[in-house]
Amino acid sequence: MMVPQNLESELKKEPFQPFRIVTTNGKTYDITVKDRPLLLVGKRTIIIGLRVPESDPYFDRYEVVSLVHIIRLEPIPVPQQKSA
Repeated sequence: MMVPQNLESELKKEPFQPFRIVTTNGKTYDITVKDRPLLLVGKRTIIIGLRVPESDPYFDRYEVVSLVHIIRLEPIPVPQQKSA
């Protein structure tokens, strides 16, 4: 079972590293922006805001995921910027 502290520590990493939440049913959620993470961490559940379209800064709907259904957190590779 995922503990809330694990998610909190991912959100607070400096520099921020985007990550993916993987659940028991195979569904994934990408957390890619630190300043607007759209992720509320509770004791037993998390609430994930979903934006439609993805470029919208405000969430359109949300999903509640129980911490017992989170299998793991995976880092999302950040593309290297080419220096000019």
